[in-house]
Amino acid sequence: MRKLLKPILALALLGGLALADQFDLDNNQAEVQQRINLTIPQRVALHLTEDEWILDLNNPPLGNQGEGCYLVPKGDQRTLEQLIQAALAGQLQPVGTYPAIRDLNGDGRITDDEKGSLICLNQKVLQKFCNNRDGCELDLKVTRTRGGPTYGKAGVVDKAPSINHEKFVQINGNDQGQPLELLRVVGQRLPGWLDDLIIEAFWFDGSEVAGTYEFNFNFILVAL
Repeated sequence: MRKLLKPILALALLGGLALADQFDLDNNQAEVQQRINLTIPQRVALHLTEDEWILDLNNPPLGNQGEGCYLVPKGDQRTLEQLIQAALAGQLQPVGTYPAIRDLNGDGRITDDEKGSLICLNQKVLQKFCNNRDGCELDLKVTRTRGGPTYGKAGVVDKAPSINHEKFVQINGNDQGQPLELLRVVGQRLPGWLDDLIIEAFWFDGSEVAGTYEFNFNFILVAL
């Protein structure tokens, strides 16, 4: 009896598999159906194209295409955010000295518009992915790990042209790990890998104190 059970069980299994197949035969139209189960996990991801910026004012990098250092003329009353935009627009003169001074017209004399303070910019691309249907938030946490709070003025601009977004955050007074919101998308997912241009700026406006300063910039993307 036991020998008979195995062939019977095998036939039953084959019959079950056969029942899963669909077959239709007609003169004019045939139709079969298939069910598909698809699982898409929720994912958030970040990619930063640069992991270090070394800025040594013993030899400031000459400004070029929105990076490096620029002269802010003496008496300029614009804010840090406005000066960042001016540098990006090519409205500030590149300079490679600290403190900032440059004989722009070559006449051997230095006027007030040829000396002043120094603003230095750095650019990188932050690529974000978030498929949460309720949206995502991008935060920046800055932690000063070396040096005091008197390093001039500092800030970050986040530009995401594909979703018409731009935001500026001031670092001064917010360099002990407080979350600074750069971008918040509510009620919709991000469009695939979203490329943001991150612009970091230090403005040595005369309030800075000599020394060595170190910072950790931690970008955090969170599904809402």
